[in-house]
Formats: sequence, structure tokens, C-alpha cells
Amino acid sequence: MSAVLDPGGIDAVRLSIGGGPSRVHPSLVNLNLAPFENVDLVATAYQLPFAAGAIQAVHCEAVLEHLEHPEVAVREMFRVLRPGGQVYAATPFLQAYHGYPDHYQNFTLTGHRRLFERAGFEICDAGVAVGPGFALTDVARNFARGVFRPRFLAAVAYRVVTLLGLPLRLLDLVVNRSPAAHTLASLTFLRARKPAASGSGGRHHLDAQPRRVHL
Repeated sequence: MSAVLDPGGIDAVRLSIGGGPSRVHPSLVNLNLAPFENVDLVATAYQLPFAAGAIQAVHCEAVLEHLEHPEVAVREMFRVLRPGGQVYAATPFLQAYHGYPDHYQNFTLTGHRRLFERAGFEICDAGVAVGPGFALTDVARNFARGVFRPRFLAAVAYRVVTLLGLPLRLLDLVVNRSPAAHTLASLTFLRARKPAASGSGGRHHLDAQPRRVHL
């Protein structure tokens, strides 16, 4: 699983970085740090085991906040994507700390976009994936779970806040359409494209292989 794969034999590979134990779509090849259920490749996002231009599409959901050097991972996505290939990324903005293997940062929508633009991507679409209502509910229920003692009381408080927050989460169906929704969103997304005329390194002449970074 550590070998660099020949793009000639994997013409339709669509890669899910951080995939597993669930599979977002049956066409996605799941890559993760450990051999969880439904993980097809064990590798790091900093050194994807594919040749330059080998991948048709990349899915990366709730991963970049867990990387100390997300810019290295995004450059790797750019390297392995074929010209014209696309990446879908969804990354938290207003979410509580959650660590696997750690939690280093969250991203505003602007920061999310610029991270990919600096690597050479063209942004096709960007916006709110999970809205402000969920963000408020999630912060409140994590607060309840963190401050209440004993543990059973914390669990009860968590469930109560979750139920009370249901109207806010339903309100997101409307609020998410607002141009300002991203300023309080729980999760933002973008869909980016590697320029059709681009080589593996992008317009910033990045190295084809990323530097080694240890998790």
C-alpha cells in the first residue's frame, strides 16, 4: 500500500482522504492513518501514494483541522489530481475541540478558500455545509457535557440541549441561504479545480513531492 501507483492503471480513481469507517460514496477509495473498517489505503495526507496526475477527484471532509500542516496536504491533493480534476473539501469553522489524532485549527470560509488558492486551485463553488443553528447547539451541548458533574448528569444535559436545539437546526434550512451564514457556520465547504493546463506543481511552482512531516 505504500507504493506509488501507476496512473495508467487507475484511470477512474476517486480518493477520499480521511475516509472510513463509513464510505461516503461507493466509488471512493478510502485513505486513512490506520486500517479501520472500509479503509482501502493506509497512508498520510502529507504523502499520498499516487503518481502525479493519477487521481480523478478528491473528497476531504473534516480532515484539515486535524493536520498541523494543512498546506502540505492541499499541495499533495493538487499534485495527484489530473488537470481538470476536482476536490471537494468541508472543514469546520465553529466547532468544539475534537482530536484525532489532534485538533490544530478551524477555518473561516475565506481562510478555506485561500488555503486552496495558494496551492494553485481554482475555486468553483464555496459556502456553508452545516449552518449557524447547528454551531450554536453543538457549542452549548459540549459546554453542558464539559461542566456538569457527575458523568450521568453531563450526559443528560447533553441530550437535553440537543433536543432544545432542534428548532435552530431546522432554521438552518433557511439561514444557510443568507450571504452572511458563513460567518457563524459550523462547517464550510468548497469545490476546487486543478486548472486544465496545469502541471503537477501548480502556478506557484511547488515541488511535486511534499516535504516529510510527521504526525
